[in-house]
Parts: sequence; C-alpha cells; structure tokens
Amino acid sequence: MSRIVESIARARNLRLVARGRKSGQPREVTIWFAVDGEDLVVGTLDERRNWVRNARANPDVEVEAAGVRLRGRFEDVSDAGLAERARAALAAKYLTARIAGWFGVRQKHLFAIRGLRAA
Repeated sequence: MSRIVESIARARNLRLVARGRKSGQPREVTIWFAVDGEDLVVGTLDERRNWVRNARANPDVEVEAAGVRLRGRFEDVSDAGLAERARAALAAKYLTARIAGWFGVRQKHLFAIRGLRAA
C-alpha cells in the first residue's frame, strides 16, 4: 500500500466529488470506503443514486479523507473476486455493514477508484 493510500485508510468517511452529468458542476457526497491494495472501494444498495450516475458519466473524480485530497478514476467492479474482497473490507471496517450482512443486506453495486494521485 502506498503512503498516499495508507494515509487515508483509517479515515471513517470519504468525500467523493464528481462532476454532475447534466450541469458539469462539482457534486459532493460523503460515503463509506475501504482500501483494496492501491485502490479505494465504495458501494451502494441503489445504483440510481445521483452520485453513482454522476461518477459513471464523468469518471475522473476527486476524493478527500483525513485531510488528504486525491484524484482517481471511478469504475464499476465487475470482477467477482474483487467484489467479495470489497464487501469483506467494508464489513470489517464498519460495524453497521457487518450487522446488515448478517441479515443478507449488503452493497449490491461496488465501485473502485483507481489510479490515485495527489490532487
């Protein structure tokens, strides 16, 4: 894990900034995240959320956690192995996600933020 990724790994939340798919204006959302190697992973139960649709339309995003700002590329996770690792990492980090998993509720849609570099 690089020093940049390591510096934000323990942060509770991540601020994701993506350009609006219609307006082109920056749109922010605060979400849970986990680290997978050099990438960040995020998830949601509902891919119709505006932050997902904006980031899919404009995948060059900025993230901020623990006072560190980074840029990266937002991508859908299609690899089953990565998806399971991401769910496990999110459940390990967040008690609420772990408890929800006991009842079969988990992130249905997972995304990776790759190619992280200083903003």
